[in-house]
Amino acid sequence: MISTKSALVLAGGGVAGIAWETGFLLGLQDEAPILVQRLLTHSTTLIGTSAGSTVAAQISSGESLQGLFDRQIAATTTELSATIDLAQLGGMIADATNNAASAVQVRQRLGTLALKADTPPAAMRRAVIEARLTTHEWSGWPLLIPAVDTSTGELRVFDRTSGTNLVDVVAASCAVPGVWPPVEIEGRLYMDGGARSLANADLAAGAEQVLILVPSPAETPLGVAVPDEQLRDLDPAQVLMINADAASQEAMGANPLDPEARIPAARAGRDQGRRVAAEIDAFWS
Repeated sequence: MISTKSALVLAGGGVAGIAWETGFLLGLQDEAPILVQRLLTHSTTLIGTSAGSTVAAQISSGESLQGLFDRQIAATTTELSATIDLAQLGGMIADATNNAASAVQVRQRLGTLALKADTPPAAMRRAVIEARLTTHEWSGWPLLIPAVDTSTGELRVFDRTSGTNLVDVVAASCAVPGVWPPVEIEGRLYMDGGARSLANADLAAGAEQVLILVPSPAETPLGVAVPDEQLRDLDPAQVLMINADAASQEAMGANPLDPEARIPAARAGRDQGRRVAAEIDAFWS
């Protein structure tokens, strides 16, 4: 359980998700700057899974939202181009689920598939994560980043007390099985924290207020974005979940790993953040 009174949960969604979440938060700042000043403080635990781990780590570095947004809409990027076939990934998950005794066993089987997949070199992928982050050191901001052990299927939650490298942790949480290589940390190989849950929202248990940003609809081709049981685990906290709206989903396109999706996703996220700023301001107040 976290020790702060509030939590901001940032879910996964590829490079498009990074852009959308960044734009969304800037849109909140456009319309309600005082809200963002209260939201993005060290009294709010940041919980980032996959794409969300990148945004959470960037926020914790202290760089301005405008600066992060400008990077998303830049004409050039160091991101690698990749295609994620959601149907194929869904098939992988279905194969792993067949006759599995538990969710942990499903993730363990998925980890086996991830280890066998033909992916870019780990060093090449790590260089991308290094370029994403403005600092490679953990800050004093409460920050939780989950990843899944490919061998055991267990979730591990990293923070500044873990004694691990921030770049490696973010790379691990972003290691989509079958697309990006698992990441070695302390002799263990880890894959995307989204292999357990797109948001891992239950890690915010203990907070009194929880805002969850999900760069996808509530129902995705891979299942429910935030399972009801995770939301129940947050009781009695006040919880507000914002999913990408139809305009944002269209802007992000069919392939969330396509770097070309960054600019439209960032702009759509900013527009949506502006539209719902009053709702979030009332909630956070």
